[in-house]
Amino acid sequence: MTKEEIKRNIEIMLSQKYEKNIPCCEDSTHDYDAYNNIDNMYAHDKNKYKDITVFNDYNPNINYLSQLLGVDEAMLNSLFHNRHIPSKGLASAIGIALKLDLETMNNIFKDLGYSFNSSDYDRIIEYFFLNEIYDVNMLNEILLEFGQMYLYSKRKLRW
Repeated sequence: MTKEEIKRNIEIMLSQKYEKNIPCCEDSTHDYDAYNNIDNMYAHDKNKYKDITVFNDYNPNINYLSQLLGVDEAMLNSLFHNRHIPSKGLASAIGIALKLDLETMNNIFKDLGYSFNSSDYDRIIEYFFLNEIYDVNMLNEILLEFGQMYLYSKRKLRW
């Protein structure tokens, strides 16, 4: 599937109303607010959820991941070694890089305290998992073209 076909399919998908019952997002009026409310809810109670090592079951090759994600290998090693909690976007990027399916990613999100909601941002990411499109760079490009934020910020990953 070409990038233009993907964009066209996403435009059609986003034009259709889609609601999910996400309790933490009921007061949100904007997609960006809904996305941040999930992260804020999670941040307050993060101790009951797992950390980045939830990906260890999928044998991540840190060198390979760092190349695909365009981040420093030492920094990524540090995230795994120190058992940091990844942001929703970084977890999505790692899932795409590891070529995980949507069901597996939903289970990982559940372990991390996240879920896909009805925001445009989440629906675009969910589309990539559902259609098994495992190109992090293309996903970031499409997110930007639809006025959404990157999956993760390389600056924020530096400790």
